[in-house]
Amino acid sequence: MKPPVKHLAVIVDKDITGKDALSNADPRIAVDVFLFDEDNRVALLYLSNWDIHTIPGGGVEFGEDLVTAAKREILEETGCNCEILLEIGTTFESRAAHDFTQQRHYFVARVVGEKGEPHLTEAEILQGAAVHWYPIGQALEIIKETKAETYQQKYIKARNIVALTEIVENYT
Repeated sequence: MKPPVKHLAVIVDKDITGKDALSNADPRIAVDVFLFDEDNRVALLYLSNWDIHTIPGGGVEFGEDLVTAAKREILEETGCNCEILLEIGTTFESRAAHDFTQQRHYFVARVVGEKGEPHLTEAEILQGAAVHWYPIGQALEIIKETKAETYQQKYIKARNIVALTEIVENYT
């Protein structure tokens, strides 16, 4: 029997802005993947226009299961095929100022075959997206040191720290 997925965190405006506001929107379901290469480095997506690193991933499309979405997002954002090894947990976000909620599922995966070229969306290209590979401890430090100035950047940084800390403390 598969163990239950760990709930990692709920992140709300109180954590980000100090305000007691919540969104009532239906949650967007998304996946993020800790993708490790043959040198045991993890992929981070660097968005140069925002000057922020993030974990590769994105929204689950209609009719997709979580694993299929995770593999698709990894291929699109890193150019790599992967083998999903396990799901480590979920986070839930409630962004009142954007009337947006999100449930993210976090996976650990390994690169299968050669690293390829990312297949970025136009939005990702406009954000200056590029893949960089780091030892997991360094990836956590990079995320912690990120200057998150906007509302959205603060949410991204908060969830990335929670998930990366889980990996570093329990899976490395």
